[in-house]
Amino acid sequence: MRIGIIGSGKVGRALGAWMTRVGYEVAFTSRTQAHALEAARDAGPGATALELRALVESCDLLLLTLPFAQIVPTLEPLRQALARKILVDVTNPITDNHRALSMGHTTSGAEEISRRFPEASVVKAFNAVFAEVYAAQRARLEDRPITMFYAGDEDAAKQRVRELLVRLGFDAVDAGPLMNSRYLEPLSLLNIHLGRVLGWGAHIGFSLLREPR
Repeated sequence: MRIGIIGSGKVGRALGAWMTRVGYEVAFTSRTQAHALEAARDAGPGATALELRALVESCDLLLLTLPFAQIVPTLEPLRQALARKILVDVTNPITDNHRALSMGHTTSGAEEISRRFPEASVVKAFNAVFAEVYAAQRARLEDRPITMFYAGDEDAAKQRVRELLVRLGFDAVDAGPLMNSRYLEPLSLLNIHLGRVLGWGAHIGFSLLREPR
């Protein structure tokens, strides 16, 4: 599976480098191609930088790590190329001050992306963990795996995302259909408030405790 990282900011760079380290072939793209080249260089062997269209056409699974407001304008010209692609929505429709969501309750950012690009399979994941955790390339805290929730409407797409999460070492938990992104996106705000406002720092994560099935 070849993974494309759309956006070369902190989250995209950290995830791409980690995925390269565990053996995936990764391609980066960015509005500024120099940033994509830098991300690929830092990620090491197995990582490349591509123009957006070439990345979309050549990768099986695409991580959306752009700010939410930039996703539709960025992907709109590539609608046909998105057919049968898996879009992993890492984003949150968050306000500029990072204190609220711009939508919720009756819809979610992930659902809006799916409505705009029905040709693709959208899966919500990676949205409620700080980039610093990804940069440390460690999915455990205090010897307990961080729970990573994922949600989507197509089982095959969710299974591919689950395989990726497990390979990175996360406790991968299926959170149900894509509409449950309405609950996962507010979880990102709690993570931000705990880490940045209440002083717990960026190396935190959630853990779902449960009895074995």
